[in-house]
Amino acid sequence: MTENTRIPAAITTLAAFLLAALAVWVPSGYSYGALLLLLGALCFAPRWLRQRPEPATMWLALLLAGMGCMWFLLSLDLGVARWDKGSKWLLGVPCLFFIVAYPPQPRAFVAGLPIGCIGMGGLALWQTWGQGLERATGFTNAIQWGNAALLLACMAMVCAAVFWRRRAWPWRLVMCLAAVAGMTASLLSQSRGGWLALGLVFPVLLWQARQIRPRMFSRLLLASLGLLAVIGAVVLLTPSLNERVLLAETEIQGYLNSGNGTTSVGNRLDQYRLVWQMIPQKPWFGWGAHGFVEEMQRRVANGEYPQTMLHYPQIHNDFLDVWVKVGILGVLLQAALFAYVLYLFWPSPGRLRPWPEDSADWHMALALRVMGSLMPVTFLMFGMSQPFFNHNSGIMVFVFYTIVLWAALRGLERGVPSLSRTKG
Repeated sequence: MTENTRIPAAITTLAAFLLAALAVWVPSGYSYGALLLLLGALCFAPRWLRQRPEPATMWLALLLAGMGCMWFLLSLDLGVARWDKGSKWLLGVPCLFFIVAYPPQPRAFVAGLPIGCIGMGGLALWQTWGQGLERATGFTNAIQWGNAALLLACMAMVCAAVFWRRRAWPWRLVMCLAAVAGMTASLLSQSRGGWLALGLVFPVLLWQARQIRPRMFSRLLLASLGLLAVIGAVVLLTPSLNERVLLAETEIQGYLNSGNGTTSVGNRLDQYRLVWQMIPQKPWFGWGAHGFVEEMQRRVANGEYPQTMLHYPQIHNDFLDVWVKVGILGVLLQAALFAYVLYLFWPSPGRLRPWPEDSADWHMALALRVMGSLMPVTFLMFGMSQPFFNHNSGIMVFVFYTIVLWAALRGLERGVPSLSRTKG
């Protein structure tokens, strides 16, 4: 590392650590690492602007920029505030170019995971047991917070599995404790949509394991089934969590039997019914954010839907919310982002072949790719019952975790001559 790269690389490495370590157990914890990256991108712009981004990085930047422009259209705010959410996507672009030019040390993000998970688990226990709150909320929405905790728990679990034979017992215990703490935070948030995400996360991880280590697949399958059984038992045997499951069942039955849309689940089902009526009328370009709200208010005033519908100007499903407001092109843009990120990170034997299987770099590349592939998988599921990108935490975690993991992976691959010019 030369003198010209030492300082910017130190900035990106610290940012990678802070993004995982502070997570969302500190107020706006995801913002500190992101702000550090933005400051670094501004300070060192004359340097990274002279470097030509790789095609894979450029496509990722274009998709992030497209999401930023789309969120300008989705915003209900006026004036400068209209750019609030869109700007977070757009600011990720210079941060992406900066961090790819000066990649962080991959171990920084991994080192921050147990701090972030244990911090969230400790805060969840304090809020529910110490303060007597019904649900752990962190410093944001309970659903957002619980889903972020689940994501970090899955990442800690991935690191524990990948590095198990290469690390000593103290490290293994800490990473296992981190996974349990993150999962505990998610359970105590009582975010039911997050729990459903495990239904897709585990099959994806098992598919990847079968590709990379087919001889270990049967053992990993049994371990996964055992872990899911433990999580299910915890949910069923914990009164508050069991009540949430039974409540969802009751609300679904109430909606199907009497059309009760005043409950949490009933309101979502009413929203889905509304957009399936509205989308066919304007499928290509949508109703617009304000147009959707006006039409919803009109239908509520006519008695077609309950008054509770007015409390939510967004649909509790990311894809349906985008479709009804900006049309099918918005759906395709978000789907392209998820598909492309999954493609970028997907671990395959060919992508890992440049390193010996017993090397530290092989294991780190595998961990980075698996963690990166979790981003679109989990966010796809999180957004099925919650407008996840309608919250700052959802945007910030997706954008900055993705670019940090991608930059760390590309930095690792640049050390291999055959991969130094790969297109991803």
